[in-house]
Amino acid sequence: MKKIVSSIIMLVLTVIIFTNAGFAVTTTITEYIKSNGVSLQKIPSDVEGKVTLTGETVNSLIKILIIKDDIQRWYEVKLVDGKFNEEIWLIDGKGKYQVSVLVHKKDRVYTFGPTVFVENTVEVNRFTVPTLHVESNNEDIIALAQELTKDAKTDREKAENIYNWVVNNIRYDYDKYLRQINKNFDNIYGALNTLETKKGVCYDYSALVAALGRASGLQVKMIKGNFIGTYGNELHAWNEIYISEEKRWINVDSTFGSTLRTSYFDNRDFNKNHEKLEEY
Repeated sequence: MKKIVSSIIMLVLTVIIFTNAGFAVTTTITEYIKSNGVSLQKIPSDVEGKVTLTGETVNSLIKILIIKDDIQRWYEVKLVDGKFNEEIWLIDGKGKYQVSVLVHKKDRVYTFGPTVFVENTVEVNRFTVPTLHVESNNEDIIALAQELTKDAKTDREKAENIYNWVVNNIRYDYDKYLRQINKNFDNIYGALNTLETKKGVCYDYSALVAALGRASGLQVKMIKGNFIGTYGNELHAWNEIYISEEKRWINVDSTFGSTLRTSYFDNRDFNKNHEKLEEY
């Protein structure tokens, strides 16, 4: 009889232990910051180079604003059934960053949703990671980059393969260009959109080259500058790619390569009609 009672007690204790253990696992609570129709999952106060913003919203359009000192950077957010999951690299050095979700109200008016402050503890090479409109972490871009560079043995070969593909597969979007000339900037820009539509303006060409290059392990800059023409200067965009075996940056203009059908891959007279203003 004592053996039976002891067995029953052991069974009850075992059930309690396993039940409590299971209960502890299933009741883990994720904390959220809620504001202006947005629920943002809390993130650590110290981060290593990037933040991952996860949450949901009842709003149809939100953006992310990253502030470091006097630098502001806006990022678009992809919503799927009201949910979002965005990885954003902190490219302006170590230190304190403000990370805010902005909610669209009308026209170009946005209001603040959840805001957090984080301390970035590592330096990030901005020319190797995803940035605004350079979606080098996208699966389709990664797959294409791997395909284009799988047989390349040097950085120059990687860069040239990417340049040639963009030149031969992307066409210039003259309608978009005319909208820009007329001060209509409500367009979709960036590497991923250019890959999907197979068209774009100079900024889009540059973004796609940067995304494919960074996805294949190259350091790639997007360059904002002037095209020096016969009748004056016009804003333009191109790339600089670092060739490690040559220890130098080369100039690449896939837009001109595509539209003029002339090589603008590390050509000697590149600077005759290109004036660099900014790199990012």
